[in-house]
Amino acid sequence: MGEWSKKLGERGEHITESLLNLIGWKAALKGHEFDCVKPVPHSTTGNPRKTHGADFVFSCLSPLEDGILKHLVISSKFTSGQYPTSPGPLFTDLATTVECFNRSPLKKSINSGYTGASAQSLAGILCWFSAASDAEEDVVSHVAGSRNLDSSNYGTIYVIDNYRASFLFDTITYARNRFGAENVRFLYPSTGKNVSPIERVTNGTILPPEYLNSGLIPFFIQEHERKSLLICCQDPFSLEAVKRMIGFSMEIAMEFPHKVALAFPDYNYVDHEEIADIARLSIANKEFASIVEFESYQADFRG
Repeated sequence: MGEWSKKLGERGEHITESLLNLIGWKAALKGHEFDCVKPVPHSTTGNPRKTHGADFVFSCLSPLEDGILKHLVISSKFTSGQYPTSPGPLFTDLATTVECFNRSPLKKSINSGYTGASAQSLAGILCWFSAASDAEEDVVSHVAGSRNLDSSNYGTIYVIDNYRASFLFDTITYARNRFGAENVRFLYPSTGKNVSPIERVTNGTILPPEYLNSGLIPFFIQEHERKSLLICCQDPFSLEAVKRMIGFSMEIAMEFPHKVALAFPDYNYVDHEEIADIARLSIANKEFASIVEFESYQADFRG
């Protein structure tokens, strides 16, 4: 039984590492342990806990907040069965791991390499994949009843399950295949917290952690002198979703682009053209409306 659990764990780490590379979180620290600072409260066996283990740790300066160093403690899990209906213990374990990482020598060592950071932000990321559940399976909906999370000082926990991992893989792969990987960057819009002219970057190869559970990923596309905006939405195509996407695209188009492409998982030209045309017609800025296009990031040959 222990060997089987080990194989599942190794499979989870492999998938997680591939996903981290896909979103630009390369050179993450792998397989580190640090001391537990609350041995009795953090115990899961009845005996005082000695250490915590992090499958991966990734740190970077935030492109959405000036001077903020993001520390991300990543746990990878892979199950051969269905997602459980009560996944609370995994979240509790990650929360206590994040809490102790915050006071670890490892974090202090990482901090020493970022002398320009003025503040820090800490988050946990649970990458949890299931071989038996389908790609649309959403484990987050099962977490609402999790207990004991509030007893740990863990900041934020992001969850990447089958549903969110599929969205990340499908959209990033689509953008890079369509426009060429060398022409695709993640867009970093103005947030009101990234206003420094010295530190401000508008796009890059690192996915901000805030995008992990947002359901929207904006891409900056530059092909020679042409600058385009691609926004991929996790929600199905609908008039309401289109209106939200148009409003969002107008807010973040920092330079007037050559084209704005709004991509949905299920957009179909035959079924959705009229809805798209009506939404486009409602845009007051007609010059902007003329460059808005709709497409699917999961399209087949029928478009």
